[in-house]
Amino acid sequence: MLKWQNALNKNVLLNPDETRKVFSRYKLNNRAEFAYGYGWHIKEINKIPVREHGGSIFDFKTMGVYIPDIYVLGLSNCDCHSPTQITRDIAVVALEGLEKRK
Repeated sequence: MLKWQNALNKNVLLNPDETRKVFSRYKLNNRAEFAYGYGWHIKEINKIPVREHGGSIFDFKTMGVYIPDIYVLGLSNCDCHSPTQITRDIAVVALEGLEKRK
């Protein structure tokens, strides 16, 4: 496991309450649920919680998908190709491989 994952899972970077806030959904004033924690989109793949974050700047695009024990990162050095879908697709394949091992 990567060092940052150990730090996150063992509350080295953030305390347990802050970690919960980072990976929690929130309700807006109109009571609609907002599937965005502190910097992470909160989603699911095969009913497994998934956290995603992407971005772009100056013709570069990124997409990260975090599943417990798996982190898939997609990078593009062309503003014309978003790595979002292929990164998600790779995460699905990685998760299916992990589930087969169990």
